[in-house]
Amino acid sequence: MKKFETFNSDASDMERNHRYKLKFLNSVLFLNGTAAFLMGFIRWQASATMGMIDFGFAGLCLAFLVYLYRYPGKVEQVSSTVLVLSFVLFMAVYLLAPYNTMRLSLFFLLLSGAFFLKGRNAGRIWLSIILLSIVAVHVLPYVDTGYSRFDIFSTCLYLIALSFVLENYQTFKESKTTSEGEQEVQRLTEQRWRHALEGSGDAVWDWTPETGEFHYSRRFAEILGYDDGEFGEHAEQFFRIIHPDDELRVSDELQDYLKRNGGHYVSEMRVACKDGSWKWLLCRGTAIRHAAAHLRMVGTFTDITLIKQHEKQLEHIAHFDALTGIPNRLLLADRLQQALAHSKREGSILAVCYLDLDGFKFVNDTMGHEAGDKVLIEVTKRIKGSIREDDTVARLGGDEFAVLLLGLHAAEECSASLNRLLEAISQPIEIRNKLFEVSASIGVATYPGDDHDADTLLRHADQAMYTAKQSGKNRYYLYDAENDQRARTHHELLRRLKLALERNEFELYYQPKVDMRSLHPVGAEALIRWHDPERGMLAPSEFLHEIEGTTLEVELGDWVVATALTQLERWHFAGLPMELSINISARHLQAKDFAWKMKRKMLRYPDLPRGCLQIEVLETAALEDIPRVSDTIERCRKLGISFALDDFGTGYSSLSYLGRLPVDTLKIDQSFIRDMMHDKGDRAIVQGVIALAKAFDRRIVAEGVESEELFRELVEMGCEYGQGYGIARPMRASALPAWLEKWNSEPFS
Repeated sequence: MKKFETFNSDASDMERNHRYKLKFLNSVLFLNGTAAFLMGFIRWQASATMGMIDFGFAGLCLAFLVYLYRYPGKVEQVSSTVLVLSFVLFMAVYLLAPYNTMRLSLFFLLLSGAFFLKGRNAGRIWLSIILLSIVAVHVLPYVDTGYSRFDIFSTCLYLIALSFVLENYQTFKESKTTSEGEQEVQRLTEQRWRHALEGSGDAVWDWTPETGEFHYSRRFAEILGYDDGEFGEHAEQFFRIIHPDDELRVSDELQDYLKRNGGHYVSEMRVACKDGSWKWLLCRGTAIRHAAAHLRMVGTFTDITLIKQHEKQLEHIAHFDALTGIPNRLLLADRLQQALAHSKREGSILAVCYLDLDGFKFVNDTMGHEAGDKVLIEVTKRIKGSIREDDTVARLGGDEFAVLLLGLHAAEECSASLNRLLEAISQPIEIRNKLFEVSASIGVATYPGDDHDADTLLRHADQAMYTAKQSGKNRYYLYDAENDQRARTHHELLRRLKLALERNEFELYYQPKVDMRSLHPVGAEALIRWHDPERGMLAPSEFLHEIEGTTLEVELGDWVVATALTQLERWHFAGLPMELSINISARHLQAKDFAWKMKRKMLRYPDLPRGCLQIEVLETAALEDIPRVSDTIERCRKLGISFALDDFGTGYSSLSYLGRLPVDTLKIDQSFIRDMMHDKGDRAIVQGVIALAKAFDRRIVAEGVESEELFRELVEMGCEYGQGYGIARPMRASALPAWLEKWNSEPFS
C-alpha cells in the first residue's frame, strides 16, 4: 500500500539532501577544476611537478563532473572518492609547495566539505585524519614544511574550532528541519482529516455542556438545509429540532454517557430540516474532561436517512407478502404471540383460523399464474373487508391464509365472522371476461378452549382445516382435542402396523375344519395374529378394525394370500391334501385388480389342485355391491378358487340376494351356534339356515362348535362341516400334523 506523503517526511529530507549535495559537489568540482587548471599554468614555471599535479587534479574534477552528470544517484560514492583524492592532493601540496604559506588553508575546505557531504560522524573522522597527518608530516625528519610548531598548533586549534562550529550548525539545522517537518506533518494531517470528513459527508460539532455553546461545521447546516451561520450557536436550538419520539431517549442516552465517565457516545435520532422534513442522523462523540468536570464534547453527525429507508424496505420485504401486501408467516408468528398475550391479559377469546382455497388450482392451471395472482389479490381484499381493523390476515404461502380474530367474548361472534368470510370468498371472480368461483375450507382453533402455545394453535387450526376440506369444502370446522387425540392414536397404530408388516411380525394360525359325519379333517381356516413386541400376541379383533378403509388393509390382505398359498404348497408336498380358507376384507375384494392379482399369485403355484383355496367374505361386505362382487367371484372361480359367505344370518338382506351370489359355502355365525342348545330362537335360525343351504345346493359350515354335545346336535340337524374350540383351537402350521394324528386316533379327547 502506498504511504501518505504526510508520513514519508524522512524520504523527502533524503531527496532534498541528495539534491543539495549534488549541487554542492558539482560547484566544488567545477570551481576547483577551473582553479587547478589556471594554477597549473602559473606553477608550471616554478615547479613542473606542481603544474602536473594541478593539471591532473583539474582532469579528475572534469571526469567526476561528467560521471555525476550521467549518474546523479552516485553522489555518495563520488563524494567519498573526491574527499580522499582531495586529501591526497592537499597533502601533496603541503609537502611539495613549502613556498606557499597558505596551503594549510586547503584542509579547512576539506573539513567543511566532509561535514557537509558525509555528516557529523564522518566529519569527526576526517578531522582526526587531517590533524594526525599535519602533525605527523611536520615532525618527520628531513622534511621541512616551512611552518613553525606554533603555526601547526594554531592550524590544529582552528580546525578543531571549525569542526565545533560545523557540528553546532549541523545540530541547529537538523532541529530546524525537524520542527519544520513536524509542522508540515501536522498541517498536512489536519488538511487530510478535514478533506476526509468533508468527503465522507460527516459534519463536525463541538459542544460545551456548562455554557451550552454549540459549534458545528458547514456540512451540518448543509445536511439540514440551513444557510451557513443561520442555525445559531447554542445547544438548545439543536435539541428543539429533535423528533418528539426521539427526544427523551436521546436525552437519557446523553446523560447516561456523561455519567459513565468514559467510552464513546453513539446515538441515532430524527432531526427536523429547514423545509419541515425529517432526516436520520448518527451522532458520535467523545467527552474531553478536565479533572472531574466535563469541559466539552466533540464528535460528528452522519446522515443515515437513506440507510434507514433501506432498512425499512428490507423489514417490509421480510415481514410482508410481496404479492398481496399483507403480513407473511414470519410477522404472523409475532402477531399471534401478541394476540395470545392480549387474550390472556383481557380474558377474551382468540380464534386462530387457517384458510385454504377450494378450486384455486383449477384457475391457476387453466388460466395461468397471472390469473392465479389476481385471484389471490381479490381474495385478500375480501378477507380484509370481512374482518375488523384489529384482526389480522396473513398469507402463509400458495393459496393458504391465516386470520386472527381478537377480542371475542362469545363463540357466536366467531361463527358470524367465519360465515361472513365464507360468503365473501365464495362470490364469483371475473377474470378475462370469465367468472370463476372459489371457496375456502377453514380450520379454527380457539383460545382458551384450546389452551396451548401459538405454534400449537396454528397447527391445530391447520388440522381442522383438513377436516373441513374432507367434509365437503366451503365450510369451517372447529378443532376438537378429543377427536385429534383419537386420530393421533389411530395414525400411530397404523404406522406401527405398517412397520410390523415390514418386520414380519404377523403370523397365520390355522383352525381345522372337519366333516361332522365322518369326523375326517377336510381343511382349516387361516387366522392372522400379530406378535407385538410390547403387548405380545394379539388377536385380529384388536387391530384389524383400525386398518379398515386404508391401503394397509389391502397390503395386509395380499400378505395373507401369499402366506396361505405358500403354506398350502408345503402341506401338499408333505402329503396333507388340505383345503385352506382365508378371510378377505370388503375393500380388498372390491378392488378392480383383485381377480387379476389372484391369477398372478395362483400361477406361481401350478401344482396346487383346484378348489384347495377358499375365500371367505363377510355377508355385509358381499351385499355392498352385488354386481361387482358377483363378477369378481365368478372370475376367481375360473381360477379354481371357491368362496364362502361368512357370518351368514347376521345381515338384513341375505335371503334376497343369496341366489345372486355365486358362493359355494354358507358359514353359520357362531353367535347362533353358541346358544342354540338353550335358545329356541337361535336353534330355529340354525335349522333354517341348514335347510336354506340345502335348498340352494350350498355347503354348510357351523362356526363356534365348542363341545361334543353341540357337535352331535348339529349332526342330527344335518350340518355337514364344523369348526370351533370343541374340535381344535387355532394353531401354528407346525402343530397341525400332531393334531391330525391325535384327532384321527382319539377325537374329542
